[in-house]
Amino acid sequence: MTKRTIRTLSALTAAACMLCASGCGTKPATDPADTQSSSQQETEPAGETQVFTENITGTADGYDYELWKDEGDTTFNVEPGGGTFSCEWSNINNALFRRGQKFDCTQTYPELGNIYVDYGVDYQPVGNSYMCVYGWTREPLIEYYIVESWGSWRPPGAPFAIGTVTVDGATYDIYKTTRYEQPSIDDIQTFDQYWSVRRTKPTGDGTKLEGTISVSKHFDAWKKCGLELGKMYEVALTVEGYQSQGKATVYKNELRIEGTYAEATDIEVTVDEDAIAKLAESEANNSEPTEVGFFETGFEEGTMGWIPRGGSLVTVDKENADEGSQSLFVSGRTDYWNGATVMLSADTYKPGEAYHFKARVMQNSGEDITMKMTLQYNMDGEKYDEIALEPAPNGEWITLENLAYTIPEGAENLQLYVESPDSLTDFYVDSVSGAERAD
Repeated sequence: MTKRTIRTLSALTAAACMLCASGCGTKPATDPADTQSSSQQETEPAGETQVFTENITGTADGYDYELWKDEGDTTFNVEPGGGTFSCEWSNINNALFRRGQKFDCTQTYPELGNIYVDYGVDYQPVGNSYMCVYGWTREPLIEYYIVESWGSWRPPGAPFAIGTVTVDGATYDIYKTTRYEQPSIDDIQTFDQYWSVRRTKPTGDGTKLEGTISVSKHFDAWKKCGLELGKMYEVALTVEGYQSQGKATVYKNELRIEGTYAEATDIEVTVDEDAIAKLAESEANNSEPTEVGFFETGFEEGTMGWIPRGGSLVTVDKENADEGSQSLFVSGRTDYWNGATVMLSADTYKPGEAYHFKARVMQNSGEDITMKMTLQYNMDGEKYDEIALEPAPNGEWITLENLAYTIPEGAENLQLYVESPDSLTDFYVDSVSGAERAD
């Protein structure tokens, strides 16, 4: 494996450190003359706690705030006097609670300055959740996460990291993932996600966690891995829940934007060149996501609009095929729902109507597992409905088929996908089709 480690303590900095050992002075990092802090901005005066249960955006005490959910029970308490808040969630699909700063998408992060978040959070998730710094950029459209802690599942479900960064006393894995035709700050789009995820959860006083996230230093590390951000839309301390419940009290949230940007000189970055090349090859092999009408696909001409679901990789395989000479190979799955998906055209597939779906599938895990064909759709959040479920003996092509599957009433943004609900094995898909009902 080809890796290169970048220790960004420059020769000039090292020399300066030697001089400082002899008695030179240093300027405080939080010198008010050099600091633009959210708590110092002009804003509405501090007041009482504001309580929200439905989607909301606003500004209080110099900090922007937002509650976003697609469904479920949420409570978001925006506290006075800074960036603090508390939140609670249950019966949700996806919910985000955040406070930070939104920008006008005219400046990159170096143009803004050196960005830090000092946090103190009593974090009590039950199930899948993240506590992180979160945000977006435009030009390019990027959603990003710096994940400090999590619940039952460590994100992002990618098959491999493309690098690491050691900063603020911890090591984080760096990932790049892609979301296809999903909600964004610019409506439904295909966009990349950049991630720094701590290798181990921080420890504290029980459920209380405190620390600093040097945001721009993570951005510097991503750049060394080839991950370029655009013009800043948002930086926010965020608690996110996914199909879970829990609560959190953010008793410290200080967003600092300090002085003139300087590239980080106190981080260590490892770049995995082999992983980057593998990811680039997978992205090159994937066709652009397109909605399909009635179809019959054998993957003889490529991936034919099928794309990864979750952190999996989707490529064409020339060694295994049910018919013809090629099949679709799904690998690198880190969760059961990872697989391969294709978008269905709303002009062809109508809610309330029945259709015939079929696929041939094989796996070589060495044991018998279960394979599944599922419909993902939007209706007050993401929903999932089983189309076909079959046992899959090792090394045998099996058929997933439903002669007359009825698309739920009110369903939108339809995606057909293949997964394994009880195994993380790689698998092959071939001879897949969607047609008029056949019963």
